Amino acid sequence: MGLGASPAFAHEEGGRGDDKGDADRPEEAGPESTAVDYQGASWLAAHKANYTNASRPKSDPINKVVIHTMQGTASGTKAWFRNPKSEVTTHYLVSSSKGSVTQMVHESDIAWHAGNWDYNKTSIGIEHEGYVQDPKKWYTTNMYESSARLVRSICDRYNIPMDRKHIIAHSEVPGATHTDPGKGWNWDRYMDLVRESKTQSFSMDNDSAGVSASDAWQRAKVPNGRDYAYASPVAKSDPLWYTVDLPSTGRYRVEVRYPASPDNNTQTPYLVATSSGFESVYVDQTTGGDTWKSIGSFNLKAGEKPTVGVSRWTGTQGRVVADGVRLVKV
Repeated sequence: MGLGASPAFAHEEGGRGDDKGDADRPEEAGPESTAVDYQGASWLAAHKANYTNASRPKSDPINKVVIHTMQGTASGTKAWFRNPKSEVTTHYLVSSSKGSVTQMVHESDIAWHAGNWDYNKTSIGIEHEGYVQDPKKWYTTNMYESSARLVRSICDRYNIPMDRKHIIAHSEVPGATHTDPGKGWNWDRYMDLVRESKTQSFSMDNDSAGVSASDAWQRAKVPNGRDYAYASPVAKSDPLWYTVDLPSTGRYRVEVRYPASPDNNTQTPYLVATSSGFESVYVDQTTGGDTWKSIGSFNLKAGEKPTVGVSRWTGTQGRVVADGVRLVKV
């Protein structure tokens, strides 16, 4: 993360992880309005001493997004932004394990994050939980995808080009003394996600609302902390369902994700509720994991309903795994 550049200029953040700051005095924090600018975010006001009230984009154009790493945890960073002594904020924070988004400064106001006042005035700052020294642990799929959706929304609303001249690292701000998000941040992957999310797509993981399963499905975590579900095969379907609310009827590419393991099933059945009935697709989950894998394109009807399921009914040995689904309109 960096530097909180107020008009008085820079303050290094430090010792933030255990700082409870102003968190127990919310009456002194931030603006009265709790309305978020991005519907995927929850609101937690930063302390009013840590940003500048403004009326952007009327007062100043918003034409850049600056990507930061917290060098700490989400809880510690939230507390630090609510501490009036910090003199630092970003507009948004994205957590590592679930990709949860918290807004702490309204986009119309100027957060103190870039270490360059001109960049502060014309940018949106986004913090990402973790440490630049350990990107494999902290820079998770959930974080990348959630952050990309947020950035896409910002770019759409302010007509910001989705390129590396306008979506930049904190380290790329002129005069910057910080290195975040570091060499471990996968910019090619991230920018592909930002541009891909320009299309109509819907992602769900096992922590999403709308995921339902029987008690036979158990939970576990992959090394980077992402949650997944698994169950033993049986001679009945007993699927884990992902319920998706599709705004329009059309053809969608269905993509699935799972942690590959030799303990998994080689014929895991996926069920897709198409416009003409259920279709089954069988996936070898022993290989090709930890990335989005297309299982085909299907005609789907608009509305909220169980759309993709992972069934337990397979004649082969090994656990069946459900980790996430993504629907992309084609």
